[in-house]
Amino acid sequence: MARQAEPRPAEADWVTRVQRLEAELAGLRKAMRTRGLIEQAKGLLAERYGCDPETAFGRLSAMSQQKNVSVVDLAADLVGATVPDTPEAQDPPVAAAAATSIDLPGQDAPGLRTVVGLDDDPARTLPQARARLLRKTLAALDAAPDFPTLTDVLVTLGLGDAPGAAAAVFTAETDGAVRLLASHGWPAQVASEWQRSPSSLNTTIGAVVRTGRPLLLDGLRPHDFVLIGPGPARAVFPLSVDDQVVGALSLVWAQPREFTGPDLAFLDRLAAGAGRALRRLWSAADTGPANLPVWLATALDVLGGRGHLLTPVRADDGTVEDFVIAAAGPAVRASDGDTVGRLLLDVYPRLRVNGVFDAYVDLLTDDVPFARDAVVEDAVVNGRPRRVILNRRAARVGDALLAAWERIDATVSNDARMARLETLSRSGWAEWDLQAGDAVWSPGLHGLVGREEAHGPTTLDKFASFFAPADRGLLRELLAGLAQGRPDLALLRLNTARGVVPVRVFAEADLAGDDIRLIRLVLHDVSEQHAAEDRWTRSETVAAARQIQLAAEQSLVSNLSRLLYPSRELVLHAPGAEVTGRHYAATAPRTQLRGDFCDAERLDDGSLLFVIGDAFGTGLVAAAAVVRLRFPVMTLGSAGTAPAEILRIVNGMLMGAPDGPLASLLIGHYRPEDRTLHWASAGHLQPLLVRDGVAGVVDDPAGPLLGLLDGQRFDTHTLRLEPGDSFVSFTDGVLHKRKRDPLAEFATRVAGAYRKSGTAGLWELTPPERDDEACLLALEITAG
Repeated sequence: MARQAEPRPAEADWVTRVQRLEAELAGLRKAMRTRGLIEQAKGLLAERYGCDPETAFGRLSAMSQQKNVSVVDLAADLVGATVPDTPEAQDPPVAAAAATSIDLPGQDAPGLRTVVGLDDDPARTLPQARARLLRKTLAALDAAPDFPTLTDVLVTLGLGDAPGAAAAVFTAETDGAVRLLASHGWPAQVASEWQRSPSSLNTTIGAVVRTGRPLLLDGLRPHDFVLIGPGPARAVFPLSVDDQVVGALSLVWAQPREFTGPDLAFLDRLAAGAGRALRRLWSAADTGPANLPVWLATALDVLGGRGHLLTPVRADDGTVEDFVIAAAGPAVRASDGDTVGRLLLDVYPRLRVNGVFDAYVDLLTDDVPFARDAVVEDAVVNGRPRRVILNRRAARVGDALLAAWERIDATVSNDARMARLETLSRSGWAEWDLQAGDAVWSPGLHGLVGREEAHGPTTLDKFASFFAPADRGLLRELLAGLAQGRPDLALLRLNTARGVVPVRVFAEADLAGDDIRLIRLVLHDVSEQHAAEDRWTRSETVAAARQIQLAAEQSLVSNLSRLLYPSRELVLHAPGAEVTGRHYAATAPRTQLRGDFCDAERLDDGSLLFVIGDAFGTGLVAAAAVVRLRFPVMTLGSAGTAPAEILRIVNGMLMGAPDGPLASLLIGHYRPEDRTLHWASAGHLQPLLVRDGVAGVVDDPAGPLLGLLDGQRFDTHTLRLEPGDSFVSFTDGVLHKRKRDPLAEFATRVAGAYRKSGTAGLWELTPPERDDEACLLALEITAG
């Protein structure tokens, strides 16, 4: 039997190996954090004993063994004996809006520091354990190569690696928002969600950036802040350069806690040490537009309107290629959305074409002033291209631009409209300020009195010369009466190039005590009104004769209505079906007959024939059309003619008549034995089918109106009905024509009426007071 080969041993257990290497790396990182502290202690011992560093380290190790204290803790105690455990001298807290210049170093931050002040006793002595921890943490912060490592040190050393503790560094942006630079202790999703927090959120970070003062929350007392990331207790410190707050440092605890005096002293000194480390790291980090003070962007909010704060994007040779929108005014944010941080030409590409971008560059590089008034530009407004009229201004502020613009096309258009309205209405107005001695006339008044606008207005005394001599005294009396403070009205005559023109003059005055300060006059040419009154007087006789004629015609129409509609209601039964209809006469006074009609008949074979129509015209014309349509349709239907064929015959009849009317017509023929409805329409409104409480439009196509096209053929449609169904047809008098979709709205009302009380509910859809004639007809399939 052959011996099986032994399995080859694994060359390495990669999982175990990776874990071991990671542990070694973590140990090395931890050792590097305290290396600086140990090096300081070695230097102190070497100087004290006059020995080399290696001998000094031997002494340090021996002392550690004698005192049973770790080398790092002993080094911390030795360094603390020569360097006091007090923070660097701090200036008073700065306010975010106190900056007076934006000329901050763009690539370095030598003056960056942490603003502290939680402890009211800066000289407080820390307990030995706290002092030792502070020195170890400061040494590790000084060795941190980047922001993530710095926040890691703050949590794992400074906060004692407490469960759920976190630390974060933020930078302030010019529009008041804050951006997260690095954090430790927060889940990755939380850090991603809070990458940028707008100024509208009342966060602890935003508060310290605005006020320039540190903030402490113990998590035990209520507050109004929105907390960035988890953890109810936190200490937040501003980061400032000179007098400008450029960021914030946040220390977070997972549970609420009471802070003692030593706690506050430790936090102040820990934050000050973190500030020294941040000063070294800040220049290499992408801290965004922190070299622009927050007050500059806030000015856009205070000023309102439309404006941008722009920072240049330069090529390698220093030329300006574009601008970054560092902040935007409230009106811009409302109309254009969040454009902060985007390139100007990406958002507004037309600025390169219309010369605005080049003017911005000239202003920034050569300090060429920029101002444009009433310039027409192409723009995109609400997603559509439009021509607008703008006033533009821009000013240089350090290495940035404040640019603002104002749309005035609405104002210009309104002025043009007012001038046009004055011309159309032949009116105008004037104001005389008697105290200031000046006057203002509208363009319409210049045109009304025939005076060139270039000559300007006249004084109030000379204004009387424009009127007929006999009316000048009336004008003076009108103006004298204004001293009582009551406006007055007079009808006067103007002398114009086209003759004497009657004008209505309205006058009012503003009083200062008993004296008239300002007088306003409005003049309106009423010559057309006078001519219209003359024409109206001449037409009264014609109107009286016409009324007599109309009265006779109304009487005739009333008699015709009684003949055509002997009964306003129609009810007709057949096995398993019922046709009901109703004619609604208009109730408004003097409303003539409109020609809406409906009719039905039970045929010899038990089927039902019904018709509904609307003849165009009023009065005798409509009555004649109803006669031409109603009786031939019922006669042909009784003879068994199909609905579409009836429409063809009646259309030919109307087309052959010299005065044939236009009409819409719908004819239906229902057979109870198979519950089948055959129907045809000539230009009539689409009927409704009510089934299971829902009313839907039957959208089978209708033919053209009767009397419109000669030789027209029509289609017969077939509809299978079920018990409980209703086929509803109607004329436009039942619709609410002001609705956006009158037919859909009527279908909704019909469905509601059926659900409430069946077919009987239909007759409540038309109000008792109507200004139009209407017909409503329903074929209802019963269970019988």
